[in-house]
Amino acid sequence: MCGSGGLVRLFPHLSGVVVESIAGRGGVTFRTGTRADAVRCPRCKSLRWRVHGRYERRLADAAVGSTPVVIRLVVRRFKCLNSGYPPVTLAEQIPGPTSPHVRRPPVLRQLLARVAEALAGRAGGRLARRMGMPVLVNGESETTD
Repeated sequence: MCGSGGLVRLFPHLSGVVVESIAGRGGVTFRTGTRADAVRCPRCKSLRWRVHGRYERRLADAAVGSTPVVIRLVVRRFKCLNSGYPPVTLAEQIPGPTSPHVRRPPVLRQLLARVAEALAGRAGGRLARRMGMPVLVNGESETTD
């Protein structure tokens, strides 16, 4: 769990992770991990403890003021060796900040959806960037004012 009550109030979706460090160069970056010892295999429904590897997911998050926030989440891969199925590796999912193949937590997706509904296109991209939440517009980063 996040160590500080104030941190959980600002970032409730991080309540399920351990914040290992916070850096503030050019924005706020949280380096996080999990406390869970095992994951449940979606096929055989059994708990798996065998860690196969680790990788880092970088998630953009809602800005604080106009300061960009990035979550660097260390995710573990587990191996399921159930003899009834071919071997498979499982990436742990942390409720709140992660979903498979998603690079933005729900809070940021909701904020960007509101900006898109109101302004759309380049104007929405400019506003999002000024709010500390840069996005791609037509496949390229919005850089003009």
